[in-house]
Amino acid sequence: MSELPVRPALKNLKEYIPGKNPEEAGVIKLASNENPLGPSPKALEEIKKRLPDISIYPDQNHLELRKKIAKKVGLSENNIIMGNGSDEVLQMIAAAYLSAGDEVSISEHTFSTYEFVTRLFDGVPVFGAPKISDKTRLIFLCSPNNPTGAIIKKDELDALLKKLPQSAIVVLDEAYSEYVESKDYPIAINYIKEGKNIIVLRTFSKIYGLAGLRVGYGMAKPEIIKYLAMTKLPFNINRLASAGALAALDDNEHYEKSLINNHQGKKYLYKELSTFGNKLSYPETEANFIMIDVKRNADEVFLSLMREGVIIRPLTGFGLPQAIRVTIGTPAQNEKFIAALKKVIG
Repeated sequence: MSELPVRPALKNLKEYIPGKNPEEAGVIKLASNENPLGPSPKALEEIKKRLPDISIYPDQNHLELRKKIAKKVGLSENNIIMGNGSDEVLQMIAAAYLSAGDEVSISEHTFSTYEFVTRLFDGVPVFGAPKISDKTRLIFLCSPNNPTGAIIKKDELDALLKKLPQSAIVVLDEAYSEYVESKDYPIAINYIKEGKNIIVLRTFSKIYGLAGLRVGYGMAKPEIIKYLAMTKLPFNINRLASAGALAALDDNEHYEKSLINNHQGKKYLYKELSTFGNKLSYPETEANFIMIDVKRNADEVFLSLMREGVIIRPLTGFGLPQAIRVTIGTPAQNEKFIAALKKVIG
């Protein structure tokens, strides 16, 4: 029996490999950059209250949530589109703006979904520092970058937008922006207010601790949002996810606790990692994770750490076969990771 024909693009797609979840008691997961403090208690309470409403479809336009985000960031609800995680917004962007043969600029060693949506819509990924040609339609930038934790500085983004042709759009993924401490970090909202061709992505999966509910959003000028909305499936965010996100935005106490935990955990890990000397190295991070060059096979280190009850992310799939990425956890989780790493690396 002959195989059913599919689009050629599907043959070039790489499977996304998620971080492994713990299957045994006592195992800690520091693989997926989730908030180790969990979700906001206010979000959990609101979700419980809305359970009886799940027989009713959600608001297709998510107006209440868009208005609340808009007020928080200083934009209009017409500048915002919601997605089932910011991953879905990435797919909307590719669906709206890519035609076969269009080029897409993607950094090396970054989030794999940029390449996935590019190939899915027959685009041509161009890897490395932003390279702009007359075929360039999208430029994907992750800041802080996953997995390195590095940011794009304001002067770098200014220079890129200055030379950007009218036919191209910068897509700035700020999934980890809330954790940034650098004063060189650009306020991306200002570029939207100036009418630049930029789409800024954010998520409720990281600092807000709602990764399991899948809520993300894109921000851009209304002319761009209008076309993204044409590609959006109806009812893409469920009632409980929307309720949780709305409540999470009001919980400043949980937000601040999460920031403090990350800042203190980062300092602790820097101090402990420095004791390993030349057995490993790491760049400083502006996110809630640290990339570590373990100077040996990362997959083997991953398996050895898992035997010690700690799950991290080997970065072989990112093209970094001797590096791992570890989420900054609670104090107890960070201590367990360091103890395990000492056993594995010595």
